[in-house]
Amino acid sequence: MASSYTESSSKGQARQPHVVDLGEFDPHVDISIVIVNWNTKGLLSVCLSSIFQNAGSARLQVIVVDNGSRDDSVDMVARHFPNVGLVSNERNLGFAVANNYGLRRAQGRYLLLLNSDTIVLPGAFDAMVRYMDAHPDVGALGPRLLSEDRSLQLSTRDFPRLDHDVVVLLEVKHWPVLGALARRYAQRAFEADYLETHQVDWVQGSCLMLRREAIEQVGVLDENYFFDYEESDLCYRLRQRGWPTMFLSSAEIVHLGGQSRSRVRAVSLIWHYKSMLRYYRLHATRRRYLVVRMGVAIGAAGHVLWRLLWPWNSASTRPFLSAYAHVCANALTD
Repeated sequence: MASSYTESSSKGQARQPHVVDLGEFDPHVDISIVIVNWNTKGLLSVCLSSIFQNAGSARLQVIVVDNGSRDDSVDMVARHFPNVGLVSNERNLGFAVANNYGLRRAQGRYLLLLNSDTIVLPGAFDAMVRYMDAHPDVGALGPRLLSEDRSLQLSTRDFPRLDHDVVVLLEVKHWPVLGALARRYAQRAFEADYLETHQVDWVQGSCLMLRREAIEQVGVLDENYFFDYEESDLCYRLRQRGWPTMFLSSAEIVHLGGQSRSRVRAVSLIWHYKSMLRYYRLHATRRRYLVVRMGVAIGAAGHVLWRLLWPWNSASTRPFLSAYAHVCANALTD
């Protein structure tokens, strides 16, 4: 285990995604694990315990980057996990910035972005390291993600496409009847894809292992994404430089999911759509980007109108009304 350290930071200077600034390489560290935490003290404690209990033969460096938590997360880590490197930010700097703070201290052969609401299962780290060692051309991989009840989570995706994002914008999954049918269809349609290891476009950043050499080539996370799309952007850049991303069926991690986002659901809509527009601006044709902008603006305006006119409009919907108005304005002026 690498020696522990504690740092504080109040700055979040945006850096270009091609800038590489990893920690000094130590060949004796197999995995540098970076965990971003925001007010998930209890979950973080469980996550860290599972890491050390189920490390297997992997030699680890563990770094927690706290994004201005107010629940004593920092004190908990310092008190109960003294071997964990700790970076304490004074405020929430976003997922990409915080992960990069950790990556810039990472010394391992492989770099693992891990959510605080995950539980590492026995053998997962060993399986991931074995696969990456045996396939030096692979730039990134993600394991099988399981829910708390051990049911499968759909954790791999195609690169962002208009048809997929229209479904997200319309919030089909929340529709009565049709939403439940859509979720069941997606589960049945894609479950077979999770039986075997195979190449994918991108995997969730809940548990994303990266090859050090690949990140040295393509750069760290793009800090202009505050939340969402940063992992799809990174995997896209990896693919462009010849580093594929794989789904590894032989490693399993429990992912409880959405624990930080659930506290700020309305604000997370703003983060999501701002990141969506940035992704299309960077990686799509100008025509497609303009189509996405107009689609987001029209869809958000529709949500605003629906919430204004619907009979049961209440105080609980007002944060979403404000959020969608912000999304609409941002899409028109982006």
